[in-house]
Amino acid sequence: MSLDVTLFGQIIVFLTMVALLTKLLYKPLNDAMEARTQKIADGLAAAQAGQNAQADAEAEAKVQVEKAKQKAQEIVSAAERRAIEVSEEAVSKARHDGELIVQSAKEEAEAEAGRLRQGLRQEVAALAILAAEKIVESELDANKHAALIEKVIAEGVSA
Repeated sequence: MSLDVTLFGQIIVFLTMVALLTKLLYKPLNDAMEARTQKIADGLAAAQAGQNAQADAEAEAKVQVEKAKQKAQEIVSAAERRAIEVSEEAVSKARHDGELIVQSAKEEAEAEAGRLRQGLRQEVAALAILAAEKIVESELDANKHAALIEKVIAEGVSA
């Protein structure tokens, strides 16, 4: 009987130990393990959310970079167009200024030609008068010459 009582006592002690260990050790240990598992799961979820956020940020950054490149290209194109316009305006203005200079030079040349023609006319007239004087001098005698001088003097005084 002692075997039975001993066995029965050992069973009671064993069950008591199991109950105590379950209540004092296994349950808190199991709760700690579940909390740790939940914490790890939350960390993994946060890491996944971070990776998703990073992927979204990278995609947004690529979009922004593309927009910036496009904007820069538009600015460069506009600057090139403006440079061409300015260049064309400068060429047009230079042509216009050149035409004005040519026109002014033509007018100045025509005026100089007119002055030269007038001077030439005066020289031709002076030479014609000199030639006429020589011819008249040789053809007129002293009496005709004196009469002609008096006539010119009289016309000069009356004028």
